Amino acid sequence: MPLYRRAQISYSTFPEFCFSFVDDRLCDLAVRHSLRDREITGDSADSVMDSFGVEFVDFVGQFGYDRILKVLGRHMRDFLNGLDNLHEYLRFSYPKLKPPSFFVNDETKNGLTLIYRSKRRGYLHYVKGQIRQVGKVFYKTRVDIFVVANDFNPETGTTHVKFRLLFDNKAFRDLASQVVDDIVDSIPLRPELLFDLFPFHIVFSRKLDIRSLGPGLKAVLPTAVGQNLAEIFTLERPLTSFTWEDVSTRLDLG
Repeated sequence: MPLYRRAQISYSTFPEFCFSFVDDRLCDLAVRHSLRDREITGDSADSVMDSFGVEFVDFVGQFGYDRILKVLGRHMRDFLNGLDNLHEYLRFSYPKLKPPSFFVNDETKNGLTLIYRSKRRGYLHYVKGQIRQVGKVFYKTRVDIFVVANDFNPETGTTHVKFRLLFDNKAFRDLASQVVDDIVDSIPLRPELLFDLFPFHIVFSRKLDIRSLGPGLKAVLPTAVGQNLAEIFTLERPLTSFTWEDVSTRLDLG
């Protein structure tokens, strides 16, 4: 019996199955049933998921998604730093998509650390296959991927994975070597001017107490100043705890 029938999936071609991956029910069926059956594939579940990631990248490249990747930047590091924005863009086309969260830290000339968080379990090797193939096909860059940590938080229902990616990160070397313009660096900017430039700003303390709101937000939340941020707002992205420590490490939230 073919793999897709054993998995109770009605799609018989890879293009149909690729686009069905925006449906969480079909994704979970694939993970729970077909991908663990070594008698059918002859490979481990991890290997099959890795292959799905590789093939997905090759498939979407036929439909112009490479142009979207190029908008993120010219280098592999640009793609990785822009992964969250890419998933936000895809949500407009695929409303049922439950996007994971990615962010980068510990970047060096030899690679970087990528933090992956998702509400779905079992996609670690799928992500590895995608990233490795994106580097190969779109950026002509070899990427070696190592799993440093892999945990599941039962309270939030979130998978937390830390990858260490090794590749020739020339773009980071070039960025680090740029000379900062002393004139621009020394221009004073008063907080009042900064607040005027951003009418939807929120200033909050380490205890998440709201200290200031922009006029755009104050118009709809006139009594918010002095209240706790977590009591008024829900943090949708990134997939992390709503604490000062976690939020302050994410300088790319916008």
